[in-house]
Amino acid sequence: MRAGVLTATVIICAILARVIGNWIIFPVTMGLVRSFLYIGLYIAWGVSVRKRVIQAQVRRYLTAVSVLTVFWLTVRTMKYFLVFDPGAARYLWYLYYLPMLFIPLFSLLAAMSLGKQEDYQLPKKALLLYVPAVVCLILILTNDFHQMIFGFPAGEVWTDKNNSYEFGYYLAIGLEIVYALTAFIIMVIKCRTSKQKKHLPIILLAVSIVYALIYVSGARWMRIIGGDITSVQCLLFSGILESCIRCGLIRTNTGYGALFEAGTFGAQITDADYSVRYTSANAQQLSETVMRETENGTVSLDKNTQLKSSRIDGGHVLWQEDITDITALLEQLEENRETIAQSNTLEWENYNTKLKINTVREKNRLYDMLQQQTTQQIELIHELIAQYDAEPDEEKRRSLLAKITVIGAYIKRRGNLMFIGEKSETMDILELSRCLDESFANLELMGVECSVDCPKEGLIFVQDAVRVYDFFETITEETIEDLHSVWLKVRCLADSFNFYLEVVCEKPLSDLEKLADHCDFEDGVWCFTLRIGKAGELS
Repeated sequence: MRAGVLTATVIICAILARVIGNWIIFPVTMGLVRSFLYIGLYIAWGVSVRKRVIQAQVRRYLTAVSVLTVFWLTVRTMKYFLVFDPGAARYLWYLYYLPMLFIPLFSLLAAMSLGKQEDYQLPKKALLLYVPAVVCLILILTNDFHQMIFGFPAGEVWTDKNNSYEFGYYLAIGLEIVYALTAFIIMVIKCRTSKQKKHLPIILLAVSIVYALIYVSGARWMRIIGGDITSVQCLLFSGILESCIRCGLIRTNTGYGALFEAGTFGAQITDADYSVRYTSANAQQLSETVMRETENGTVSLDKNTQLKSSRIDGGHVLWQEDITDITALLEQLEENRETIAQSNTLEWENYNTKLKINTVREKNRLYDMLQQQTTQQIELIHELIAQYDAEPDEEKRRSLLAKITVIGAYIKRRGNLMFIGEKSETMDILELSRCLDESFANLELMGVECSVDCPKEGLIFVQDAVRVYDFFETITEETIEDLHSVWLKVRCLADSFNFYLEVVCEKPLSDLEKLADHCDFEDGVWCFTLRIGKAGELS
């Protein structure tokens, strides 16, 4: 918000400087002030782009756009205020077309790089895009010898005041428009955000094209109202790229603080001195002393909450775990112990013996059942552990540990669902949400982009919950080597819950279509739909 207000203030000041200069009030001074305001604005924008944009190649191209914008304004300032020789001024005018040709080209190359890995490099054949731009620039810079771009009347001084536009000029302008339109179309195709957010870049692009066409037509009213083409086009190009950043067409590394704060977990991120930098909405306020105690192990905040921590680059992450269920279980065991203690010694011993036998039998039965239902996952963990032991590369070992954690989380949560199913045919969907939350949290350890939105209220059948969770695990195991992102949205309808799962991976998932109620594949995204009825209403 502050950046927008500051930018608007700078633009307004620059416009006022132009108006004052047109009134013949310190025209040179006002012209220089206006140029310096715009140059400072574009330098600040270039610095901001380098801090915000994630992908290295996109960052370099946008920085080049910022540099060319500053170059354009610098050349224009020299032409109008510092150089008085007609020949030198004419060649400075020719240099306008260096940024006019290469800003759209760099925008196109940036668009082609979107959605790739951070260290992605465009293929060498992309360098062919430079050829027409370089040819046009050479023709413009050598125009004095052939006049294929600009024509000048004989016997007069050649300036931009008495020139005519030749065929080559329209080829150069057409090339600029093709580059700009292609760049924007590619960015729109690659973006999956809401269409309503894309209106601003479209409007600015249309304004830029219409302005350029009217300007080159020689319309006097545009020269008076619209100012000079350099300032307007620089502003419009920068505005188009910035609006693409703001609406998600160009991804940045901003907004993570707000996302972390909105999380349903209780967690905090601190620096090395335990000064809190980020905190989620559900996190308790903790003193520095309590946070430092976690270096020695788990700290109990109260009987139902434990505090744990882990070191990260530059600081620590602390999270709170709810152990209400464990505490309730311990309290119940204590009550049972007191009840048994009230009976006579023999009855107590007999009861205790039978309890232990039945407990062991039940545990064995449940463990056998769990092992039978998760045999595939257990074997997979054994394979991953063997690979971990044999892998010398530390980075790959960490990746294997992350995969083991994902599979282990499934086995744990799958057991929970099985235990619930032993007691009841129905369950709260909150239990399934917890299973999915833990699995997604472990997938993030593998660098997978995850997002889950699941309601916290509603009854479902345990067998349906198992179906959903098993399907998610099947997707995970099939794509564990090349999974990029997973998005899960659960919609609550009158008599059912609809699970929408979007998966971005390299491996085809057509074999899993039969496991879902509906399956689509579009733009590299696998979309699966599962519909389960609410408890008491079979779908």
